[in-house]
Amino acid sequence: MSSYLLEVRNLSTRFFTNQGTLHAVEDVSFNIRAGEIMGLVGESGSGKSVTGFSILGLIDKPGKITSGEIIFKGQDLSKLSPKELRHIQGNRIAMVFQDPMMTLNPVLRISEQMIEALQAHEKINYSNARNRARDVLGATGVPSPESRLDAYPHQLSGGMRQRVALAIAMLNKPDLIIADEPTTALDVSIQSQILAEVQGLVRASNMALIWITHDLSVVAGIADRLSVMYAGRIVENGGISEVLDNPRHPYTSGLIGSLPGNSAPGTRLQQIRGLAPNMFNPPKGCTFASRCDFATAECHNQPELMGTHAHAFRCFNPVGNPALTEQEIKP
Repeated sequence: MSSYLLEVRNLSTRFFTNQGTLHAVEDVSFNIRAGEIMGLVGESGSGKSVTGFSILGLIDKPGKITSGEIIFKGQDLSKLSPKELRHIQGNRIAMVFQDPMMTLNPVLRISEQMIEALQAHEKINYSNARNRARDVLGATGVPSPESRLDAYPHQLSGGMRQRVALAIAMLNKPDLIIADEPTTALDVSIQSQILAEVQGLVRASNMALIWITHDLSVVAGIADRLSVMYAGRIVENGGISEVLDNPRHPYTSGLIGSLPGNSAPGTRLQQIRGLAPNMFNPPKGCTFASRCDFATAECHNQPELMGTHAHAFRCFNPVGNPALTEQEIKP
């Protein structure tokens, strides 16, 4: 039996529109164990959110999972019917969105929404459901949780609404939470508080967490593993220290180099030249080649993931010591 809670194998998701076929996610594979935090990083349009939605079965027409497997606790979620998926959505796998108002109904009190989320998946009376909702609110850092239960979403601050959305995700004690940039719109101090609370809750409950973000500094502080996405594909993955301290893919190296803290005072910030490709008509071969300073003729072919299980990358001309690449094997 696999030691992984979730195994995503060769996942591809496309959107069939009047403008053509959008290749949103292409051949994505990764694994995550119980109690592990994985960061999924990339710029806007790289396919991060679509990957999360695909796992949870939230891809609507004209989108469709065209290939791959999503193995959760030994069961392929991509083969389940909508009715079977509903027993897992919000129960065994929960999602926290960037905008908490995608989770919260503006015309219902917090208590009604949390109690409804509990009663949708288990038989529990109103009093016990309210008590559990209050306790989970308190665990996610909401002050005076009893009184907050009677509030409407518009009566709460942005940070407080995001804590409520996190509490709803944790109500049914899921095995996996997918967090889609939930702290992006919050100020730095509130963001750091929520990150610390999330990390503590994940460790205490042994649940797994996929944290989707474009901010490397966020995942550097909370993640165990890191997967970097570009143009629908994972171009590098491995342990957080292996990837950040020794990036092998030029895109990962460019992301790290573009952080303000990595430039000397008074110098220009580093940047990745060019623009991301049009995924309605993706280029043949390596999708990063047109922006890469290390591209060669070989890059007209699509590179496979190479390296080790601990640190893999999709590049013919990786950054760093060339001798290291010769010693590595495909995962």
